[in-house]
Amino acid sequence: MIGTLVEAVAANRTRLRRARNLRAGTRTHVAAQPRARGPAPLRWLTAGCVLLAVAGAALIVVHARWLAAAGAMPMGDGASRLTAVLPGVAFTVPDSPGVTMHMHGGAALLILAGMRGGPAQRVDLCDQLADRTRPGRLLPLRIGWTFADAAGLASPRNVLLAERPMPRVRVDGRAGAPLDVHWDGEARWVGAAARLAPGGEGWLAWRDGALRLRHRPSNACPAAGELLVQLYRPAPTPRALVVAVPAHGEPVETLLAPGAYRVPASPAATLEDEQLFAQLQARGLVRLGANGLAELAPPDLAAWRAAGKTPWDDVNLDGDALRLLERLYRRADGDFVREQVRVFNAERRLLAWRLPPGATARWRAEVVQGTATVPVPLADDMPPASARLFARLPQGWAPWQRIGAWPADGGVARLRLTVPAGTASLRLMLAGRLRHVTGARLRTDPQPGCDGRACTAPDEVQVLDLLPDAADIVIDAEPLAQGALATPGDARYRHLVARDGRLAWQALGPAAPRPSVPLADVVLGDRNGIPLWRDGAPTEAARAAGLATMLGVRAGQAGSVATSLGRVPGERHTARITLDLRLQAAAQAALDCIAMRRGHWDGRACTGAGPVPAGRQAGVVLLDTETGAILAAAGAGMPAVTQENWREARDFDRVDPAASPLRLPALQHDGGAERAPGSTFKIVSALGLELAAQSDRQLDALLDGLPLAGINAAAHERGFAFRTDAPTYPVDGRVRITNFRDQGLDRRAQDGRLGLAQALTYSLNTWFAWTGELSDRSLLGRPDGGVPDLQPLEPGALDPVRPIVAMAHRLGFGQALRLDGGLLPADGGWSAWDALQATPAAIDPVHTRHELRQMAIGLRMQATPLQMALVAGAVGQGRAIVPHLLGELDGKPAAPSNGPALGVRLDRVRAGMKGVVDAGTAAGAFRAPALAGIRRGLSGKTGTAPVGDGSLATVWFTGWLQPHSVPGQAHRLAVAVFVSRSEATGGAHAAPVAAAVLGALAANGSN
Repeated sequence: MIGTLVEAVAANRTRLRRARNLRAGTRTHVAAQPRARGPAPLRWLTAGCVLLAVAGAALIVVHARWLAAAGAMPMGDGASRLTAVLPGVAFTVPDSPGVTMHMHGGAALLILAGMRGGPAQRVDLCDQLADRTRPGRLLPLRIGWTFADAAGLASPRNVLLAERPMPRVRVDGRAGAPLDVHWDGEARWVGAAARLAPGGEGWLAWRDGALRLRHRPSNACPAAGELLVQLYRPAPTPRALVVAVPAHGEPVETLLAPGAYRVPASPAATLEDEQLFAQLQARGLVRLGANGLAELAPPDLAAWRAAGKTPWDDVNLDGDALRLLERLYRRADGDFVREQVRVFNAERRLLAWRLPPGATARWRAEVVQGTATVPVPLADDMPPASARLFARLPQGWAPWQRIGAWPADGGVARLRLTVPAGTASLRLMLAGRLRHVTGARLRTDPQPGCDGRACTAPDEVQVLDLLPDAADIVIDAEPLAQGALATPGDARYRHLVARDGRLAWQALGPAAPRPSVPLADVVLGDRNGIPLWRDGAPTEAARAAGLATMLGVRAGQAGSVATSLGRVPGERHTARITLDLRLQAAAQAALDCIAMRRGHWDGRACTGAGPVPAGRQAGVVLLDTETGAILAAAGAGMPAVTQENWREARDFDRVDPAASPLRLPALQHDGGAERAPGSTFKIVSALGLELAAQSDRQLDALLDGLPLAGINAAAHERGFAFRTDAPTYPVDGRVRITNFRDQGLDRRAQDGRLGLAQALTYSLNTWFAWTGELSDRSLLGRPDGGVPDLQPLEPGALDPVRPIVAMAHRLGFGQALRLDGGLLPADGGWSAWDALQATPAAIDPVHTRHELRQMAIGLRMQATPLQMALVAGAVGQGRAIVPHLLGELDGKPAAPSNGPALGVRLDRVRAGMKGVVDAGTAAGAFRAPALAGIRRGLSGKTGTAPVGDGSLATVWFTGWLQPHSVPGQAHRLAVAVFVSRSEATGGAHAAPVAAAVLGALAANGSN
């Protein structure tokens, strides 16, 4: 009897587990049915008795399972992940840094203790296919070489420089074939032959380091793919990377703390539903159909066969197969497998629709199945991957509806909607392929609306403008196949997935999910204590100042300031951020008026503004350079996120975080071409030239200023095609750098001399392109040739060779800037898109001389207003600035910290930046009498980075303001502004925004 009770409780536990998985797996909402209730005392007594009985039985079951598992590995032991490759193997993870490798038969065990992987470097192998004499043969890829090694090579491609000694590696081979790996020095290849098959992974290990190579397919290079290269070096880390490499197949890895481990000899027992699926698949009773849907053999397959030919005639329908079908359709584990098939199929097809806000209609849906139609349920949400249909979050629409479940053999859907009487027109967005409409006419041709990465054609989403002829409208449409939409994250909540053209069953982790830790209550104010967040939501003042996305549109928003603070242990936290709400509101208003609509803003009202161009974004940052406190950080142009479209915005954020509407333009960028800082980067280039001039007297003389004739003579003597009277450089080059409005440099000389100050003031592109070449050691001082195609295998490896890059790193490029002021734990689960962490500014890889010239003038890179404010502020401050946004937490203030000194001569750079405001490209924006004090204390730089065909540009202004330039300003300040898709220049469009923000600062100080 007790055994029967135990079995019943175990079965009930299985049913509960499945029900929990089903609730997580299905997204179709079903209304709860009312239940009859008995008298309250009887209910409580009955419940108590049942609870006692269940608890006792459950204890027996759990105890029995613990006994059964007594000989297995402890729960949570990551060594169990290695069972498939190294069953039963014992090993030790040392507590000292180093690399160890052990062979077990044909498999290898690699242990990287106290080692941390650097950033993975991506190499497009099509770049190595430049040897026309040997088609298909890859030029050698060199990894871990020093600059001295590379300098002796003839036009090498993609030399990955190491910062410290390591084995020199060379990779070569043919496109589409395994790559051969060679090396010099003491190292060992993990595995048999040192070859890397397409889609494969390999390791090269030595005493104090390891190199990981992954050969992956690539849409950009279908012929050869790409190579991911990652270097592991000693670095403090609490856990070791342990990798089991089989003789054939994929490596398996886990992270383990120091200690002794034994890999389980056999994998853990599978659950009964997984076993059933495996048995069904082995007998061909479940399969992935040609239409991408999962197919199950019908329960009456035997009778169907007796009547004639069936699609399942290749199945051996013996007694075991019949018993499996009986189990599939009449047992609980079969119910669960069938439900997983239903969930899988529901997400392989998508037909969805939405109306504008306020529009009403009653919807029904049917799916054509053979010659009949069958009704199907509706769902009021979308699979997260559907966000990939759009480049931006659609605006002006109510939430989606969709068909929630598709029959396995269903095809075209018929949507029936009933509209209110008197409806004259109706707009509809349809995700699917329109076949026919009855009961309404199309006012215009359907407008294509699919512009995201998953779109195979623009008309996969359409906007329909309907003129109803009747109360009932019928729309026939075909669903989209969602295979192209799927991302790895979509399958986290369901067991059934498609892998390599077959169905597979995946485990979802423990049956009992880890309980989420509730967020602490947070009260958040600005630097003056004005409330910004309380009672789980931003205040109206914070929303009006554009802070909702940063603080959190709603409680629990991933990455928001409120959520980051809510994760700190404790029940309640009081904090202040460094923003000044009045300045923030003024900065937001200036962006909305001047940046977005080219209007005029007088501090109170916007006049003369036009419509916002499609896709335009803007951002501004104002910071205190002496403390690093960010005083304003405003952004504009991102899609509006409200409570109504929150779920859709969240899906965007999860599926494509770089393009998410929750990004902060002031602090974050999407890595695209529309965030290049243009000529504002010439500040960095100028500082890099000063760094190079410390060991180059000729370059130092050029920076100081030479007569025009002397400059031309120096260029001619060294063989460079540079002339001060020419509008381009090289003068006779096939690809050239051009000055603004095709002007020469002669007219910009001061007293007949031209140097760094004049080049900055008037933003002379050709001068910076040429001197950038002179400063770069990779060109070997030659006018052609050299080895420009150098990439850093680890951060800092290029700094001794490329001084402009070295100075960029010194100023913060390439670093994720934490903005918590040291008040949050360093290991507190940071993510790349947290509001308290700015996106790293990045410089695209340089492969050619021309790309080096482009880098010198601020093209082929991405930056944020915060980063460019740090650049300008560092020139005024004389050292790098460490920014912070969190000013105080529970009464503890942030500790301002100083960055390293720039260590170069600054007077020439400062003179050039002062000239920009006084007489150069930004002079017009600060000419108003009311800005006289600001103009006297301001130094800056404009930037204009063309995009597309050159008709539009991303425009910039950045600068610093000396202390006491406006009333109440005790510290030096820095400001930066960008506006994308501008038809103007940085001086005409971005600088006026900075003037308005600084004008608001002056007004606030005087008040």
